[in-house]
Amino acid sequence: MTLFNKKFSPLISPFMMAGVLVVLLPIFAFMTLDRMERQKDYIRERLLIKGISLIRTFEAGTRTGMLTMRWGAQRIQAMLLETAGQPDVDYIMITSKEGQILAHSDGEMVGKRFDAMPDITAVSKDTLLVSHRIRKINDHPVFEVYKRFTPLTTGFRGRHKPMHGMGHMGAEFETNGDSLPVPPGETFQNPGPGKEFSGMVEHYIFAGLSMTRANLAQERLVKETIGRGFLFFLVGCVGMICLFAFQAYRSAKASLTSVKAFSDNVVQNMPAGLVTIDLEHKITSMNREAREILGQVPEKPFPQMIQLVAEMKSSGRPVSREVTLHQGSSHELRLDMTASPILDNEESVLGFLFLFRDLTQLKELKKEVETTRHLAAIGKLAGGVAHEIRNPLSSIKGFATYFGKRYENNSEDRETALIMVQEVERINRSVTQLLEFAKPLAVENKEVRVEDLIAHSLKLVQHDLDKKAIETRVSVQTEKTVFRTDPDRINQILLNLYMNAIVAMENGGKLEIAVVDCPDQKGIEIHVTDNGCGIDKNHLEDVFDPYFTTRPEGTGLGLSIVHRIVENLRGEIRVESEQGKGTRFLIRLPALAKEYGAKKDKV
Repeated sequence: MTLFNKKFSPLISPFMMAGVLVVLLPIFAFMTLDRMERQKDYIRERLLIKGISLIRTFEAGTRTGMLTMRWGAQRIQAMLLETAGQPDVDYIMITSKEGQILAHSDGEMVGKRFDAMPDITAVSKDTLLVSHRIRKINDHPVFEVYKRFTPLTTGFRGRHKPMHGMGHMGAEFETNGDSLPVPPGETFQNPGPGKEFSGMVEHYIFAGLSMTRANLAQERLVKETIGRGFLFFLVGCVGMICLFAFQAYRSAKASLTSVKAFSDNVVQNMPAGLVTIDLEHKITSMNREAREILGQVPEKPFPQMIQLVAEMKSSGRPVSREVTLHQGSSHELRLDMTASPILDNEESVLGFLFLFRDLTQLKELKKEVETTRHLAAIGKLAGGVAHEIRNPLSSIKGFATYFGKRYENNSEDRETALIMVQEVERINRSVTQLLEFAKPLAVENKEVRVEDLIAHSLKLVQHDLDKKAIETRVSVQTEKTVFRTDPDRINQILLNLYMNAIVAMENGGKLEIAVVDCPDQKGIEIHVTDNGCGIDKNHLEDVFDPYFTTRPEGTGLGLSIVHRIVENLRGEIRVESEQGKGTRFLIRLPALAKEYGAKKDKV
């Protein structure tokens, strides 16, 4: 019993039972009441149908007797007695408009006044209309059906056919020596041959049906309905409880599945490699990072792993050290590896787990640190060299300009002076680019309009584009009309790419600039495409290296500076080119956060 309570008490709580009662009880109560009400309507409808059938049968019999056998009041009275003898018929009577009983299944009631005369306005106007009511006679409920009594009329509503073969009757209807009394002040006329009715006396027929059997049937139905409703309620409660229990079971199972999926997802997405082996030294599982580090799934553990297992068995605790794994004849992996046993609830060893991290990334970080230090040293050196070189360059440029004007009439000397000025400017540009490459880059954070940024950058090189008759085409298809970035650095990137494109298109061509949204919708992409000479595929990997250039007049620092700026903006840049067909640079830039510009990151 205790085990049962432990298992099922969380599933069937008092609050659950109360909720089931609150939900199901009104539903089944409503269904029971609705069924009872429909049964009551059904009984009334059956009684009404029976009353209508009784009245119409009586009218048809009376009409036949009057027309064929010239019945009088005694025969109608006899027919009432005979008709009232049917089961569940309490009485049948015919009254005048004022309520005087003209004929009754109980002969003692003839000539008396009907005190419970209903409102007959509607049935008096429509001879086919049948009405009904329930009234009590000596505490006995009676279902009473009544209508206008028209035994001598046939045809459709609102129209009377003449009855032939009958004489005029004056104040009373005489047939075969009998008479049906007519109240004072009224006339009941029967038309002669070929004449219409005029001033026909109004008579009404009432049929009282006993409701004893109907009430007994309804009481029996009430008991059955309540019993069935209670039974259905119990079945519904059991069903709801079973449904809740099943739902709770499914929820618990789904939670366990979710936990397992989450744990599997955590293992697969760990930033460290994970490998497990069993007691027979067979690999049982491996996560995604382990596959990326090792490059392939090994058929069996590395010898170094087996050594760590032996050390764990001897020491009885996890082991951590740096190991070198040999893959092939030349490739080595240096890993920081931790090994530990996998235990069950009884502290028995089920296998062994290895966590490791590739130290190659640390080496790359060290290399980047060394590169940063080297660039910092170059920056200090470049600053001093620039100061020492630019002063003499200014003097040389001044003297060259002076000699160019002095020997203006001597074309050879003037050309020499102009070449000196151009070379001095080229040296100055090289020094400026060296400083740009070596010094830290300050990143600002502003909101700019993308279209305005592209238009401004093109305006700066418009003269060079017109000089070579280069056609430009701009396509801005982004939802980010306003973008947060460093406009000056973006302008510097675009100018370098434009100048490279202009140099590549010696005989003119087409320069296309396109701006689109990134696939992840978190930034923009800028595409700069030309149809110039292109880049040799062997040089594509080197175009962003410092001082790499294929042009004699180039410094090899322009694309390196572009690459550094893009990295500082936390973006990506790549190049696609085919020699003789053109080049395309793709720059992906994320939108900078507001706090990023406040810090003014420097690299």
